Amino acid sequence: MTGLILKLIAMVTMLADHLGFVFFPQYLWLRYVGRLAFPIYCFLIVEGFLHTKDLKAYMWRLFAFALISEIPFDMAFYGKVFDIEHQNVFFTMLFGLMAIALMSLVNLENKILEIILRLLIAVPFAASAQLIHTDYRWVGVSMISVMYVFHDIKGLMAVCAAFLMLPAFTNSIEYMGLPSLIFINLYNGRRGYENGPAGKVIQWSFYILYPAHLLLFVLIRDHLMR
Repeated sequence: MTGLILKLIAMVTMLADHLGFVFFPQYLWLRYVGRLAFPIYCFLIVEGFLHTKDLKAYMWRLFAFALISEIPFDMAFYGKVFDIEHQNVFFTMLFGLMAIALMSLVNLENKILEIILRLLIAVPFAASAQLIHTDYRWVGVSMISVMYVFHDIKGLMAVCAAFLMLPAFTNSIEYMGLPSLIFINLYNGRRGYENGPAGKVIQWSFYILYPAHLLLFVLIRDHLMR
């Protein structure tokens, strides 16, 4: 399974989730399907970090789309132009990316100590996500972090990610995202598209989709369905 297929799965399940939240809250199965999206996006952040040629540009891209997405996010989910109590998922992914970028600087012969130090690095970033109330908060940053730390130990990565999906840490349906770990395990390390103009279009479309579909949903709900 290529990175492109993983992105498409994440995109479709995210759309199902948001469609259910905004238009069909009575159909819980749409929210269940939507639980698959976030763990896959977390894994893709890790893959993006491991393969990016320009980390600074990657971070700026996430930050830019965090700002662009905030108003559509608040309007879609909270009915306000700006809700200071909630920030969109791009902020979560940015904190996660910053955490693993720092983790990568820790390389020790003692691998157990290396793992401990890397996980400790994630703490202030997870705390920051919790403090400013980003989507998925500390759990989101933690999931990105464990997927990086245990990237080459697939079984342990899956166990840690599954642990973070328990209702004790997040909402009562997040465990429905467990099947996403199967798709992640099937990933073959290939992007699934080539470099060049077509590749750029594919890459940017996944960023643009998030604010664009939220804004579209808001327009339909608040203007066309009245």
